[in-house]
Amino acid sequence: MSKKINRNMDNSPAASCTPPPELPDIAEANKLVFPGVYDYDSNAEHGKDVKKPNPKIYDYDPNHFIYIDIIESGRHIVKEYQYHNVPLLVKMAVKTIRIPKNRYDRERDDKIKRLTQEITTFRTLSHHPSIVNFYGLCFNNDEAMICMELMKMSLYDLYLTVHYKNGVFSEKILGYIAIQILEALGFYSLASTFVGTIAYWPPERFSSNTEINEGNFKKFDVRSDIWSFGITLAETAYGSLPFLDENGEPIMRDNRQENIVTIQRCIINANSEELIQRCFGETYSKDFVDFVNSCLEKLEKRPKYDKLRETEFYSRFIQKENVKQEDMANFIKQFEE
Repeated sequence: MSKKINRNMDNSPAASCTPPPELPDIAEANKLVFPGVYDYDSNAEHGKDVKKPNPKIYDYDPNHFIYIDIIESGRHIVKEYQYHNVPLLVKMAVKTIRIPKNRYDRERDDKIKRLTQEITTFRTLSHHPSIVNFYGLCFNNDEAMICMELMKMSLYDLYLTVHYKNGVFSEKILGYIAIQILEALGFYSLASTFVGTIAYWPPERFSSNTEINEGNFKKFDVRSDIWSFGITLAETAYGSLPFLDENGEPIMRDNRQENIVTIQRCIINANSEELIQRCFGETYSKDFVDFVNSCLEKLEKRPKYDKLRETEFYSRFIQKENVKQEDMANFIKQFEE
């Protein structure tokens, strides 16, 4: 579904690109690079345009950012912008993070730590073909702007559409999604800290009796991401978060405090066998269900990336299932408006 530019809202960045004072020096801040974006040069000899990579580095200028819409308004605001710098026109997802101005503010220190970690992660991960490109980090007054490639459709939007239209993710399609995510996880298998949306936190993230603090960086290995991976597959098959409240109703994805407490309780008390049966039923093969179930084991039994690649499901899918990117594209087309 196309979106109209909302010119009635003043959401374009203000005319400032100076980092807030006392911020650490982050390499290449206020610079934008667009990997995967191409220029087209006219070729008179062949009578057509020639597609070529665009390796240019662009200095941040707020006047080149055209606000389109809000994509997500959870813990952080994610907005859609068009980057318009003739002849370049690129759609971007821009995550904004407020940086408090008080240099002695603990919240400020925590956010700087998270920001530095996120930028390092994005720069590393964006080299993988299954992960969106990172375009750059820009500063606008007291906000940091993380500029990323904009997907045409998220997995969340896709599964909502599929289930709304009473569709089903076949094992071939869900398996293809699983393999792509797993390969991307393997690319970043040296993860040592865990952050992210609370609905995907593993049970061990709640092992401390202290109050949840977003700035509390406990150390975790890739098994935390493996849990999130398993929850994502269950959610996609089920059509919503795979947790039920005390009334047996699915839990909505929002940031209300009561919802966060309910999700936390569900994760801590998660019965993986019941969750798997409810989400996957009899639709999927035993080796696929076992694969997902292993992702939701307790920490000491949960496999890392290399062990998941040794499972029966992974071996079968890689060796026998000939699912290609165009098969996924054709599946998506069935549900597009």
